[in-house]
Amino acid sequence: MEYQAYPNGIVVEEVDGGLLVRQHGEAYVARNWRLTIPVERLIETALESGLGCMIREDHPLRKARWPNARGVVYLAFSAAPDLQWSVAIDTFRAGRGDYGHAVFNGKYHTQFFKKGIPFVFEGRNKTSGHLVVARDSVIPTLKALSDFDHSVLALNRTVHQGDGFTTEYVIQHSIIANWEQTPWGERYVIVQDEFPVDGGLTSRRIDILARERLTGDWLIIELKRAEARPAAVDQVADYLLALGQQDKFAHGRLDGVLVAERIPPAVRTLAEAEGVATYEIGWPLNLKRVV
Repeated sequence: MEYQAYPNGIVVEEVDGGLLVRQHGEAYVARNWRLTIPVERLIETALESGLGCMIREDHPLRKARWPNARGVVYLAFSAAPDLQWSVAIDTFRAGRGDYGHAVFNGKYHTQFFKKGIPFVFEGRNKTSGHLVVARDSVIPTLKALSDFDHSVLALNRTVHQGDGFTTEYVIQHSIIANWEQTPWGERYVIVQDEFPVDGGLTSRRIDILARERLTGDWLIIELKRAEARPAAVDQVADYLLALGQQDKFAHGRLDGVLVAERIPPAVRTLAEAEGVATYEIGWPLNLKRVV
């Protein structure tokens, strides 16, 4: 059986049914994979680029880990056990001993765009916004990740200290972390934050996309720090129009919400005309509907 030890306590071994990946007392089987030269280079490049974690705190799921021989179908890498995964490859071509395309975390989107890295949005899971890189570009892309800011993958970013909302992210985090206490928590479940509207390289992003538990209706939430401007209402209206033209959103009603610290009268009037609900938010999470 092939066997290879790597930095950061990673050991990869061929077993019946695939590759047994071990790290820091945990293990899983990457089903049907083999330790071929291309796979060895893939692992080495990922580790050299700072992606030194192949088993995260919550991924793979506990039930899929060794001694469950069925395991998972992918190899995945992350910069740290408490960060979301950076890249996953779930296609291994046994006949060629090689893997296929790679899927990079959608939260790298801005950094991919700035570096001009070629990709397409994942077609089978469009709501995720993850970035698909062709096989020939996987190694160069992994090397480029050595200069990336991986903090965008934080599962629990640093808790905001002090009073007041310093950024839109703080508003977003407060709402998501306390979703059940919001006006929408009882009826809706969050589908995704930073949802890509267009699916293109410069896709607009919806701050929070949610769906009604029973009816399947959709809810778009746009967040603004400080005072909202009329353009924010137009933004929500544009999102509603764009999603309404997509097959995925053909079933269920589409509603829009604008949340800001201050919503002046002119914005309230425009929001009412556009059918957009508006809420003023106060620190730490006091939501008051004004339209």
